[in-house]
Amino acid sequence: MAAPGLLRWIRSALGGEVSQAELEARRGAGTAAYTLADEADASVGEDRSSQLFRLCAWNAFALQTIADRLLATDAADDPATAGYVPRSTLTFVSACLDEVPIWIRRARVVESDPEARVAAALPARLPPWLYDEPTRQSELHGLQSAYEALQSRVESRLLGFAEAAPAGRAREVGELRRVCAEMKSAADYAAGIWVRNAGPIDRGEVRWRLLDALQHAFDLGQLLALPSLVEVARVRQDRDEGLPLGPDASWLQIGAGWPVLDRDRVLLGLVVRVCGDRVTGEFTGVDVASSIATAELHVEPTVIASIGMGEIKLSVPKNEL
Repeated sequence: MAAPGLLRWIRSALGGEVSQAELEARRGAGTAAYTLADEADASVGEDRSSQLFRLCAWNAFALQTIADRLLATDAADDPATAGYVPRSTLTFVSACLDEVPIWIRRARVVESDPEARVAAALPARLPPWLYDEPTRQSELHGLQSAYEALQSRVESRLLGFAEAAPAGRAREVGELRRVCAEMKSAADYAAGIWVRNAGPIDRGEVRWRLLDALQHAFDLGQLLALPSLVEVARVRQDRDEGLPLGPDASWLQIGAGWPVLDRDRVLLGLVVRVCGDRVTGEFTGVDVASSIATAELHVEPTVIASIGMGEIKLSVPKNEL
């Protein structure tokens, strides 16, 4: 009689599956992300360093969770080939696990150095799902499990954030709720078209929708950790959708030469410099001058009432600056 391991290998080979053995060392090391997430949950600071620490910890936790859920679900769905997975699952999980130690390292760096910068585009994106064969039901189950693990955490955090947010952060709360609604919409659509005997085309559509829901959950966790990222995400979406500049523009869309008006619509001058961190979305104001010969005036974000279509209006008169 053939050994169980040999039978498992034969079944997996016939099903086109590959061994996940190459992942196990990285998977084991990546469990440090769970301890890091516990530390981040206990962190209460609202300074830049604390927020970046929570963001990096969330990314490490989310990527490790996705990898673990996909592998565990595949083994549960098909115990006869436990330890072997579809090649597309292996590729995606491997890419996720590659990023876990990077985010753990970044978390420790920003925790120890308040001025450290994160060398990555934020909000970070999940690795792409690469495939050369039809998506399997086990893969859909794995993506669903990963989504549910992240969704419960971000929805709970969003509820707490919205309840504690002052009136001045209504715009942030609104944007966060929009991301949450898009996340749930993608998941609901996947559930609506996912049936037991779905063909390869429908399974591919379900996979795409679940990955979209998973990306929104990943994004939402980052935005909740670092709320200034809301502006970055909003501008990115507008750009991706080809939307023109609207009446409620972001500071990231301010250009040199924009007029700056005080509360009474008296012209103070033109923007000569926009100050802030375009990676994290942290806005620190604009420098304004009425002419080349005059000294620059720095305008703090707290006195900016609105950023419109090509102009900035302040909430105070000129003599109060």
